[in-house]
Amino acid sequence: MHTPQASKFVSHPLLKEAVVEQREYQISIAEAGKKDSLMVVLPTGMGKTTIALFVLIDRLKKGKILFLAPTRPLVEQHSAFLKDVMTLDASLIQTFTGTISADKREKLWDAAKIVVSTPQVIENDLLSNRVSLRDIALLILDECHRAVGNYSYVYIAEKYAEQPIEPLVLGMTASPGSDKEKIKEICISLGVKKVESRTEYDSDVAPYIHKKDIEWRTLEVPVAIKKQKRILDAILDERIGELQKLGFIRKRRGKDVTKKELLELREIITVQ
Repeated sequence: MHTPQASKFVSHPLLKEAVVEQREYQISIAEAGKKDSLMVVLPTGMGKTTIALFVLIDRLKKGKILFLAPTRPLVEQHSAFLKDVMTLDASLIQTFTGTISADKREKLWDAAKIVVSTPQVIENDLLSNRVSLRDIALLILDECHRAVGNYSYVYIAEKYAEQPIEPLVLGMTASPGSDKEKIKEICISLGVKKVESRTEYDSDVAPYIHKKDIEWRTLEVPVAIKKQKRILDAILDERIGELQKLGFIRKRRGKDVTKKELLELREIITVQ
């Protein structure tokens, strides 16, 4: 990869001109990710996906890339980013979610150079022998802190370690947790050998961080909106109750369930 100090943008045949800003900490972490399976720990907004992109364009010459993210919106976001910044034909970057039929996924898999997918879809396709990981040159896992217990990441990483000649894993997370045992479990599950971590206070990151001025203001919510909120809360509680009866969720009240959890649950139900 050509990254001259005087240039503001990264130059590479697989990248469109003047679209990816050159940041030294991203390039440094990506270089480590090219050599060994790696977990990247960076706060949200510091460009984990850009680091994945740098490793991806290096490994693409060796085979297919599998990029996993836990929810459909994240999958679509990552896929759109790759299509926006890469010179690769968009048809070679395929997006897999539960909305695409299994037969169609099988055909798209064979033709694609990069597959961006939810992990449940890939796990099901592996179990059904519709796809193989033998040609995967790089496995990227967004929000890799989920790789514990029975989560799909664990099974996929295990299968990946068995199949390719040169397996390489790149895990990314903003919140691996403070429990050393859990972090160790994640690394073992993914076959990760090293961890690269940065915060906004690190010397190589600080030049790219903009100072924030925050002013808190308290507003009085109109009575009509409060009334609508009570109605919506009641509907949400009812729906959560139905999901609990079906065994999909343990929490009883809507306010105890996050939007993130509901999006993940939708993916699971859709695949099933």
